[in-house]
Amino acid sequence: MYQKYSIVCFSLLLGGCSTLSADDDFDDAISEVNQKYNYVSIVAKKITPEDVTVGGSNTLKNTTYVIANYAKNDKKTPTSFAKVQLSYFKNYDEFTHVAFNGANYPIEAYKVSSTSCTEHCSVTQYFTFPLDNNVIDNSAKTGFVYTVQTANNSNELSFSIPSGYFQAIKNEQSMYLDIDQQSQAIHKAQQKADSKPVEMSKYWFDEATVAEQEQFTEWAFANRKSISTQLKSDSKSVEMLSYWYEKASTEDRAQILTWLLNK
Repeated sequence: MYQKYSIVCFSLLLGGCSTLSADDDFDDAISEVNQKYNYVSIVAKKITPEDVTVGGSNTLKNTTYVIANYAKNDKKTPTSFAKVQLSYFKNYDEFTHVAFNGANYPIEAYKVSSTSCTEHCSVTQYFTFPLDNNVIDNSAKTGFVYTVQTANNSNELSFSIPSGYFQAIKNEQSMYLDIDQQSQAIHKAQQKADSKPVEMSKYWFDEATVAEQEQFTEWAFANRKSISTQLKSDSKSVEMLSYWYEKASTEDRAQILTWLLNK
């Protein structure tokens, strides 16, 4: 029931897909969020990690991003993972595993490696490696360093991603799971009559144009806990929507947001 919201509204709430750098502030670090029946999948934007290889490296380019999957209930959910595109000068074997937090994990190619030669030859590897959600949680505090290694450990490259990148994932997780918990609570009480703010918000939303509905939806989710910005419009429908939403209690707002998710 959340799929339509994912398609229609996330383009409004989330930023573009430009690659982040290690010195960004990560206020806009999430690319998309996908709601599933039993879990929420948060896709962070691509980031260029800091190359922290001891003694320097032959790295030409590295883009990494994280897909974090969080359970809504006790059912099994897909493992979170990092996805990497790594280019380097071809002067040693391809990498086969990644190491972090004292453990090694085999990398899994999602695309065949490519080679390019001009004056020098370079290799690009495309791979993923698993990330336990506890690692994501800890990385939100301390940052994350991972090292890619060849089969015989003769060569390795190390990269660092700041804590703010993972904190952005945690912030997004908190928001969406909080909304889902509120949704479940409201679903149990759905036989109760709508309050006046909820009733009037539904009425004026249906009276609004598609553009006005999108404008209100973006504003309502941004102000889900408290009204921090005013919704300005010359439209009567938008004016009444903002009026009744501001009149709504915290429970009423959660009910309105749930209703929007189900539209």
